[in-house]
Amino acid sequence: MTKTSRINTMMRYINNRQVFTIRELMTQFQVSRSTVIRDLNSIQELGMPLTATVGRDGGYAVLANRLLPAVQFNNEELKALFVSFLATLNTQLPYLENRNTLTEKLVAIASQTQQDDLLTLQELLVFDHTNPRNPKLTELTDFAPALLKPLLNTCLRTRQLVITDSTGRHTVWVQHVFTRQTTWYIAAWDLTTQRFCQLAVADMQDVQPVAKEQSLNPDVINAAIRQAQPAVNIRISLTAPAIQQFHNHPHPTAVLQYRDLFQQTALLECTVETTDAQAVRDFSNWFRYLGPSARLEMAPTTVTDDLRQLANDLLANLP
Repeated sequence: MTKTSRINTMMRYINNRQVFTIRELMTQFQVSRSTVIRDLNSIQELGMPLTATVGRDGGYAVLANRLLPAVQFNNEELKALFVSFLATLNTQLPYLENRNTLTEKLVAIASQTQQDDLLTLQELLVFDHTNPRNPKLTELTDFAPALLKPLLNTCLRTRQLVITDSTGRHTVWVQHVFTRQTTWYIAAWDLTTQRFCQLAVADMQDVQPVAKEQSLNPDVINAAIRQAQPAVNIRISLTAPAIQQFHNHPHPTAVLQYRDLFQQTALLECTVETTDAQAVRDFSNWFRYLGPSARLEMAPTTVTDDLRQLANDLLANLP
């Protein structure tokens, strides 16, 4: 391994562990103590802030406000990153408010030939959610809800949250954060009512972690969730066209069970909270989106009645 390659690998090793010793690096990279010390000096010169602790149990640690190690991209990796940014236009993703800046930085580090290739790809590729006449256009709907990123950042620290929205305060354990028909939701376990719930991120007014002294043991929460797991009340059979539609907008919590080797037929089982009118209507709209190749094999009366109401409303609006 060359010195440059070793230093790059060592930076990633250090960044992943946060705390390490010289002996660990000697063992990991099969080099002498003096070589490790020289490499650490080089790493600090590259901008990674390290702090040393002396003594028997001493070692090195990466400061909290650290820089990520330098990474080099080959041609195909650069194209993959650039295309990924293009594909996320107008999809309301978190952390991508500065997508244009990130794209410009990718182009800036590329050679002239690579820049030409990237700009050609931008002209050639048109993804879902973009205007074919102007693929570079960023729609107003591209902006994610204001609290989506704070919500995710808080969930990285703890998934027990106190969420305030238009209906009040909810103390919940977050299971999933998902998008359905361009709207972001959380699927959560309400720690107060001991029931499952869904909350729209756009309706949230404040997100705070549960106080440490009030937080529950995750094992206790998981046990309560398993005990309260609702029974399946929806069964849908799908053929190829409906399966394709499902892949475009999958169910947030259920997965397809394929019935053949070529994945041309499938079964979907899930649960709809029949006492929640909005959940029923959301499911009805999603089921209609799957198209005529999706067939309900089992559903509660509340759902079938709502589907009939939607169909009647559609017929009533025809000329």
